[in-house]
Amino acid sequence: MITPLEQTKDAKYYLETFAKIQGKTPGLLPFILNEAQKDLFNALKKFPRVIILKARQIGFSTAVTGYFYHKTITTPGTNTAIIGYNSDLTSELLDKVKTFYSSAPPEMRPTIQYNSKYEISFPKIHSKIIVLPSTENVGRGYTLHNVLATELSAWEKADEKMMTLEASVPIKGQIVIESTPRGQGNLYHRMWMSDNDYCKKEYGWWWLYTQAEIDIIKRRMNDPRKFAQEYDLTFLASGRMVFDPDVIDRMRNHQLKVGDALFDKDGLTTFVTESKGLRMYRQPEAGHIYVIGADVAEGVTGGDYSVAVIIDRNSGEEVGFFRGHIAPDKFAERLNEWGRFYNNALMVVEINNHGLTTVTCLKQLMYPAMYFRPSKFEVMGSPYSEKLGWKTTKMTRPLLIDDLATALRDEDLLFHSKEIIDELTVFVYNNNNDCEAQPGFHDDTVMACGIGYQGFKILYDKPMTQIHEKESSHVFFG
Repeated sequence: MITPLEQTKDAKYYLETFAKIQGKTPGLLPFILNEAQKDLFNALKKFPRVIILKARQIGFSTAVTGYFYHKTITTPGTNTAIIGYNSDLTSELLDKVKTFYSSAPPEMRPTIQYNSKYEISFPKIHSKIIVLPSTENVGRGYTLHNVLATELSAWEKADEKMMTLEASVPIKGQIVIESTPRGQGNLYHRMWMSDNDYCKKEYGWWWLYTQAEIDIIKRRMNDPRKFAQEYDLTFLASGRMVFDPDVIDRMRNHQLKVGDALFDKDGLTTFVTESKGLRMYRQPEAGHIYVIGADVAEGVTGGDYSVAVIIDRNSGEEVGFFRGHIAPDKFAERLNEWGRFYNNALMVVEINNHGLTTVTCLKQLMYPAMYFRPSKFEVMGSPYSEKLGWKTTKMTRPLLIDDLATALRDEDLLFHSKEIIDELTVFVYNNNNDCEAQPGFHDDTVMACGIGYQGFKILYDKPMTQIHEKESSHVFFG
């Protein structure tokens, strides 16, 4: 015999039909999902790991709690953990679970055996929900099929706690992390920025609020930085940023991904494509000069990345991008192919460590346009040497970073890649006033951009106007 619960396997249908929530005014209201919550439910059906970057008061802790509550009572043998960063939030999440249960019709309520401050168990279906604060050993000793980690950016010792939680969830189990941004460098920020198995979903204020409503909130807060964090999904730097945050914010408006459309100078639509790992924002144009900045890594998975950034010297726009783990000699083969495709682009490769292998292979491939570094950086108008590639030293690194920061501020350069823009935000001055990526982050794309700009500076992008000797006649008078 099919039970009423088995007839309501869809979480959205169940919650909107049978569940109620506490509204902003006294009394219970039907749980009608907003557009952001509906979009999230579609993601939860597809992905076992989801991380949410959210604005305040959009209702994701309620939505995910409801989703997991429905999953727990309709799937026998399910253990669900809902975890907040403090006891107040824990109590609030438990109240939501109890409201879902008590507001449903009697026939929709599984038998409860254990109903405590931290746990509700349903013995007939061998399922339970535990609601816990993020204590030192949270999740240890459990097998958890569903986990909601709410406001992870506020957790203390988050690395150790999430390691324990992830170990307690089987491969087919589900983990949902949701939080507002609270600065850079914490575990939540690192997980959001890095390549991992989590589906990333972001929901800014525009999913729920009108422009008029958000203008009122912004005026009442009277704190642009706090507003940016709480509603505009901005991770605020914990250190002094090297690159102007306003410039980075403006560049976000030009961020593109594969499949996005953009216009060329004639108003024609082109689309972002990818081939052999190279993301191409624009195809090469006749008469245009290009430069490739390349930062070379060892090519081992889990280590630093090899990065290539292709810049149009005529416009300063990024037209191509690669970031991956690839052996230095194989990287040279790709660079040779891409450089020739982009009108024999000037190839600027950092020669430190593994870059020497890449430069040597490019020489063997007879690449026609290699960068030769200046013989002395400390001398004005220093001639260029016969030494190939860019060499990063204690003297040249600050020069490279300062030049890149100036070019961005003066809008000489325009980048489209999310990877570049993200790394610019975490590049800060340390306690010794040296520039570096915050702990846990890479600086490969920043360095590739800076290296490319060194080549950008020496290229002349205007037509040559000198007089040809055959077109000139000289008359000498004695």
